[in-house]
Amino acid sequence: MKISCLLIIKRDFILNEFKDKVAVVTGAASGIGQAIAEKFAHEGMKVVISDIEKDALFQTEEEFKQKGYEILALSVDVSKVEDVRILAQKTIEKYGVINVLVNNAGVGFAGEYSTALWESPLSEWQWIFGVNIWGVIHGIHVFTPIMLKQDFESYIINTCSIAGLITPQPGAGIYSITKHAVLALSESLRSDLEQFDSKIKVLALCPGFIKTKIIESERNRPEELYDKKITHPKLEQQIKMYKQIISSGISPNIVAEKVYNALLGEKFYISTDAHPLVRNYVKTRMEAILTDFKKK
Repeated sequence: MKISCLLIIKRDFILNEFKDKVAVVTGAASGIGQAIAEKFAHEGMKVVISDIEKDALFQTEEEFKQKGYEILALSVDVSKVEDVRILAQKTIEKYGVINVLVNNAGVGFAGEYSTALWESPLSEWQWIFGVNIWGVIHGIHVFTPIMLKQDFESYIINTCSIAGLITPQPGAGIYSITKHAVLALSESLRSDLEQFDSKIKVLALCPGFIKTKIIESERNRPEELYDKKITHPKLEQQIKMYKQIISSGISPNIVAEKVYNALLGEKFYISTDAHPLVRNYVKTRMEAILTDFKKK
């Protein structure tokens, strides 16, 4: 009983240490990003929210302020490094420090024009890579040097997706490729920072089936990257299944709770659910790799 009480006291003490800390969250106008931003703000953190979807972003800002949260909203296209530089600059001007960066903005899963890799126009690759990979690269490139100079404990959380851990599924190839890359980026960043004895901790968020607007990403696609390509008939049912799974997924609020709690521990991979299908997909991929490595 005494041990349990001590653990609870220790946990509450650590949780209180995040009060008044500053967090930056990209893709925060809806879904996972919005839920994480609200959780952080609810716990007393000062949160800078950014998104490319202006109306939803400023509506979120207004809703948060009505709840008494300390919020700064900035319209940002993470695929543009200059936008990310402005995001960092405005954050430092407003609050002076950055304690947590959440590279969360993402697009392109089970979209209106998702199809086979070889049928996907280059604009599709450019758009999804621009947000999902270059958005994270820009975040790392701009924010990491600032956080290193601060020389105190801070966090970089990258939204990788369970898609970065399993064999890419039909019709979700480009999205899955980007998430595999983001996971590798996160692992590499952690390794580099450890080599430099940095106080920055890196976490890889790997959401499973979450009820978000990811399947409606087309609403934020830049006009210059529109090059419509209908889904191949052989993949129509697969894409429809993805949409059904996402629409019945778990709440982003559950993800936010897990992210906040992960700040207290030493875990690198943040899983969001223990769905047997997800675990089996991960296990199958890893076992296939190990099996082939054993073959002569």
